[in-house]
Amino acid sequence: MDNSPRFEGIPELIYGTAFKFDNTASLVEIAIKSGFRALDTAANRPQYRESQVGEGIAAAIASGVVKRHELYIQTKFSPLKPNRDPANYSYDTTAPIPAQVAQSVSSSLTSLGVSYIDCLVLHSLYSDIQDTLTAWRAMEALVPATVSSLGLSNVDVDSLRLVYEAARVKPRSVQNRFTADTAPRPEAELPEGLPYPRVKYDRDVRAYCGEKGVTYAPWGVLWGNPEVMEGEGGRVLDEMARGVGVSKQVVIYGCMRGLGGCGVSILCGTTKEERMREVVMGLGRLERWIQESEECGKVWRGCVDYIKSLVDSE
Repeated sequence: MDNSPRFEGIPELIYGTAFKFDNTASLVEIAIKSGFRALDTAANRPQYRESQVGEGIAAAIASGVVKRHELYIQTKFSPLKPNRDPANYSYDTTAPIPAQVAQSVSSSLTSLGVSYIDCLVLHSLYSDIQDTLTAWRAMEALVPATVSSLGLSNVDVDSLRLVYEAARVKPRSVQNRFTADTAPRPEAELPEGLPYPRVKYDRDVRAYCGEKGVTYAPWGVLWGNPEVMEGEGGRVLDEMARGVGVSKQVVIYGCMRGLGGCGVSILCGTTKEERMREVVMGLGRLERWIQESEECGKVWRGCVDYIKSLVDSE
């Protein structure tokens, strides 16, 4: 077991590396230098380039801007999907599930150039819950030697409950798509194959996370929620952003963290350096503004309550 210091807790802001392709290494380095201290990746292609994430980490550490234990590195074990090319997976897809998990994590450690992973996430569920539990038990066997914590992604509340109740090592985080859509909308021109929550804005999953003390990590917050980002919701966000002197995106991230009910860790996957710095610095500026006076706190609470009314009201 690696006995070196490790990142404590779960960060409130994570840089997402999906779909960065051949720009992954440079963007990861820039993100770290811009203030991000948490990274989300996965071993499967074509969405991710895990080895390039490792290159970006190595470059940032070599520059002296950060040390390994100051980073929260999260990767995933991705079960084989029907009609997917086995060559896109980092393990022998014909091997038993426990061997697949072990091979995937070994590959991730090598690709990332690290001796341990802060959080290993089960990327998706198997069609058979027993296979899901088999994968989870294989993941548990890696804690704490090479993995610090475990998480789930793209999970419904019933499956989350089954895994949680059966687990020896409880899931520490859930990474799900956050949207009002519960079924595909062809007119929205979104990528095919996206998972959809059973309940608008994943209310049931978020409630269970709150009950069990599991951190909820929403993805697709900006591009997947026109009902919140535009119209009256957009006006409220814009007004708040002008008052604080930050971007509208920073305000919605702040609102997500302030919804209550469960801890929230925001996934941000921007490819623009100025936006990276803006998000990191803007969230800090927002926190300071809220604390400036009782009136600022009251105004902020009003903004959060309005967004909460859009997200949590039937």
